[in-house]
Amino acid sequence: MTALATPTESWLAFQARLAANETAKGLRLMWHRRGMVVVGLVMNAFTYLGISLFIGGGHLVEPLMTLTLPALLAVTVAGTAALQGSGGIAEEINGGTLEQTQLSPTSPQVQMLGRITALAVEGLAAALVLGAVFVLAFGLAYDPHPAAVLPALLTIADALGYGLLIAALTVRIASIGAITHVLNMVIMFFGGMMVPITVFPAAMETVAHLVPTALGIQVLNTTLAGQPLSGAWTDGTLPWLIVHTGLLLTTGVVTYVVNIRRARREGGLSPR
Repeated sequence: MTALATPTESWLAFQARLAANETAKGLRLMWHRRGMVVVGLVMNAFTYLGISLFIGGGHLVEPLMTLTLPALLAVTVAGTAALQGSGGIAEEINGGTLEQTQLSPTSPQVQMLGRITALAVEGLAAALVLGAVFVLAFGLAYDPHPAAVLPALLTIADALGYGLLIAALTVRIASIGAITHVLNMVIMFFGGMMVPITVFPAAMETVAHLVPTALGIQVLNTTLAGQPLSGAWTDGTLPWLIVHTGLLLTTGVVTYVVNIRRARREGGLSPR
């Protein structure tokens, strides 16, 4: 498949094709390491079960699992985007292929869009499998209210913004792997996967609201309990979720583009 535009192809269609090529490349890589995807899925499931048993004093408390399962799914999407996004960039730098991709007509922004789309598919697929397993196995009940769609989409975007930011920092920081694991554990604890954010002390809850996906899970639990979005808007959680998601996505995009362009000038796209 050629990367050159055909005479009848518009600029927008050409950019869309380039982004689709990047997405397809990411999905092919995911398929080649599908065994590791399954291993990660099982590890997330056992980690969540272990935490639920510990918090429940040796018992699986259904009401608690109902509140914390959405956080597990958000952690799965965020963790996948961060670890696989960072790992993919690091592999390309060490292999010298990231420098070669800069010879294509694809801009950093389009490459970033393709990467994050593939990571979104991988993270959401894992999250959907986990969600279906726990809901069916433990009979967790949710109210599938249409109002839950907006916070769910914003939470996914927030998680992807976090993953994009980590991938962008990988271009600049060689030891980003350790930082990523620490940040993922922070999201796991403060994002509501262990206990709902609303049971935290006031000061800790305020800090938790700065963590990726935490606000989204709080709003999502409100709507899944059958309450309207107006309540989340009135108490300020929904407006802050919109602001948080927008800022995180913008920061991720800007950081990625700036770091790629800086690495081009300074020769940072090849093995360090």
